[in-house]
Amino acid sequence: MRFDKRGQGATEYLLMLAAVLVIVAIAVYYVTSTGPSAIITGTAVKNGDNINFTPSSTMVPSKINAGEWEYAVYRGATAISSWQTVSFDLERGIPVALSASGCQTGDLLKIRYKGNVYDAATVS
Repeated sequence: MRFDKRGQGATEYLLMLAAVLVIVAIAVYYVTSTGPSAIITGTAVKNGDNINFTPSSTMVPSKINAGEWEYAVYRGATAISSWQTVSFDLERGIPVALSASGCQTGDLLKIRYKGNVYDAATVS
């Protein structure tokens, strides 16, 4: 009995495996390179019953409209103030006064934007 047909060789299988690995690598790259939707950090300074928060010059996006963000102050895992919606925009480098009675130095200002919570600044 003689077989005239040849089966696929090892080289062809290796080429198919390489193609699959390249496709998987490209998919992993695109999934992991999307990054965060926002970067919200800055400086927070206690001023009486207010916190003066100045967003950093690298905040992304550069401007967040009023009503799209809210803030709260935490001491450890405990909220000192509940989430408060604001009626003004948050813009790179422009300070805003946030009401935070009972706030102390070392508390954490958190900002919620599009469902994500960001540790914006430690109060000094």
